[in-house]
Amino acid sequence: MNIKYTYDTKKYRFRELVSELYQVDKLEKIHEDKSDWVRDEYKKLNVHNENTTDFHDIFYKRLNNNWTELYDAYDDFIHNEVVPILDEKFHYQYLPSFRVHLPDENQAVHTWHSDSDQLHKHPNGEINIWLPLTRCYGTNTMWMESEPFKLDFKPFEGECGDFWVNHGNVCIHGNKPNLTNITRMSFDFRIIPLSKYNPDHSLTSESRSTKFIVGEYYKELK
Repeated sequence: MNIKYTYDTKKYRFRELVSELYQVDKLEKIHEDKSDWVRDEYKKLNVHNENTTDFHDIFYKRLNNNWTELYDAYDDFIHNEVVPILDEKFHYQYLPSFRVHLPDENQAVHTWHSDSDQLHKHPNGEINIWLPLTRCYGTNTMWMESEPFKLDFKPFEGECGDFWVNHGNVCIHGNKPNLTNITRMSFDFRIIPLSKYNPDHSLTSESRSTKFIVGEYYKELK
């Protein structure tokens, strides 16, 4: 299930909020506007430190500091856009993850993986949602197989205003070195149907070391 949907970008100001945060007009060209942030060590990033760039530091500092407009937009998106397309109630990721895929052969995510593998440890049954804030195509986007172990990787290609509901929990996905001339920024987050939720799940997320339970990784749908 890799299904593409659209939403009203005027209703959820995700792109504008991030643009305002970085004080740039075009997120696709942020690597030019903030060229002093794009350092050689970014090419040495790996799965353990890929979220430690200046872009990530600034974003997560704001995200964790009462960014109420983004919190409200995210919660509204969950309730108004995600709930209607699923046939079961669920818990959802407390706040979205943020990805930056810079040009010049950089990658936003450095491993080809499924979220439930031994490295990422997500519980079985999660459903992933991927939401680009910029144009995504070719080597600057995410690639995913259509079914587990099929290895028929195809890119998610679209614009800000598109989002994909997908099975990244069990389907292998990843990024290619970005050979385009634009930066891709995106949100991704996960939901877990109540029938798949295990409050005793003991493993923690690789990136945040939080347990996959309500009150830590997940938030209860009201």
